[in-house]
Amino acid sequence: MTRTIELLVPSGAASIVEAEADGDSLWLGPGDLKAATGFELKPEGLCREELCYPLPPGREAELVRDGRVNAAAFWRRRGGTVVATVEGDTWLLGDPADDRQARIDSLEAPDFTLPDVHGNQHSLSDYRGQKVFLTTWASWCGCRRDLSVWQRLTEELGGQKLKVIAVALDSEPGAPEPWIAEANPTYPALIDREHHVAELYDLVNVPQAVWIDEEGRIVRPPEAAGAFDFLNKRKPDEPGMSQELLEQSKQTRLKYIEALKDWAEKGEASPYVFSEDDARARLSPPDTRVLEAHARFRLGLHLLARGREEEGQSFIARAKELHPDSWAMFRQAAEKLDSGPMAGLAAAADFQARVAERAKANKPYYAPIDIEGIPS
Repeated sequence: MTRTIELLVPSGAASIVEAEADGDSLWLGPGDLKAATGFELKPEGLCREELCYPLPPGREAELVRDGRVNAAAFWRRRGGTVVATVEGDTWLLGDPADDRQARIDSLEAPDFTLPDVHGNQHSLSDYRGQKVFLTTWASWCGCRRDLSVWQRLTEELGGQKLKVIAVALDSEPGAPEPWIAEANPTYPALIDREHHVAELYDLVNVPQAVWIDEEGRIVRPPEAAGAFDFLNKRKPDEPGMSQELLEQSKQTRLKYIEALKDWAEKGEASPYVFSEDDARARLSPPDTRVLEAHARFRLGLHLLARGREEEGQSFIARAKELHPDSWAMFRQAAEKLDSGPMAGLAAAADFQARVAERAKANKPYYAPIDIEGIPS
């Protein structure tokens, strides 16, 4: 018996399809399968453009039945995470391992489509032919002030040599809008309520950034976007930042922006561009626990946005257990300060306790940026 379900896929879109959900199987008709995943059933197997997966000999019925394809079973064979609600009315196919490995081999930056504050959709691929500085931020992070920094950089470079794309990893409706309005950016400022970009690029914090060349290839993999790891360097019970840490933080940002300008001017001749081998070495695929965490977190946020509080929180809680290194997951779900100039920041007691715990284990809040002259 078919039913209407909601399907979230790596392209970032949620699709409504007529499907048959049976336990851990999800049977889709050929049209829905192609629309959602790009794959279609052909004599040689399940194919997307030049990529084909032959049906397993003697076990074809596990994947194909009465003209329908078991999308969940096929996705698992590709190394993708499949998660679904108890009712089976919402499913998510996570970014599969084989696609990730192919992108690492080619250094291709994964595409995505997200809205700006006016609801206009923007895809990363729209900006092919330009150098792209893809950076993340959030209303719950002090980096919400970074938008004006990137606007000044855009104005200085004229917006032609370097295209900034700022993505807010922000699930609270309306939370990023005031900060975008204050900065009044002329570059795309997009909103990612389901942290989809974090899943695609395996991001663990904000601000993190990726440098992408004109051909859509990653030349600097995810790293802190000019942020200095001051949190782990404070003295015990030190309120705020010392002058020394403030100066180090300032110098880190200035040096990082200098490197960006150099790349904007020189392109692949810039010393700040990694070789292909070095870039690949910094793009190791995440393990299965991390892949599952991203899938569960994204589905949890999706459910929260639809008013399914208890169910959404259960997915998010499990995601945080699976991926304890993700500050983005922790802070999005953490308690926010509700008054004063720091209102909205995820910097309450639960965050401070976690910072202290991780500092004792010598785990950095921001990994050092691999640029000469930037303090570690």
